[in-house]
Amino acid sequence: MNMQKLTPEQIELGLTDKDILVRKEFAERKDYTPTPAQIERGLTDESSEVRARFIDRKDYRLTPEQIERGLTDTESNVRYTLAEREDYTPTPAQIERGMKDPHRFVRILFAQRMDGIH
Repeated sequence: MNMQKLTPEQIELGLTDKDILVRKEFAERKDYTPTPAQIERGLTDESSEVRARFIDRKDYRLTPEQIERGLTDTESNVRYTLAEREDYTPTPAQIERGMKDPHRFVRILFAQRMDGIH
């Protein structure tokens, strides 16, 4: 199957589509690197699934503000996905909050992270 490379315009259309499933699909695609503006928009998308997929991408580093926002997201799937990332060092406050997270898998990930510190 011959896949044509998407143009920046097509990527932008997909990332701003009103259909969450389309935005989710574009958030998962690995054949482009989103711009900083696209990353920020994806991390603040109304859909937690889109936010989690943007957090899960490994082709850019999140800013400290984006990390904090993800770790305090109202949806556990976003917090969990961010807790899984290993390319940042959580602050003591973030670790403490993570250890008290309502979602047990987030707590487990922070507990495992703490084990690595000792």
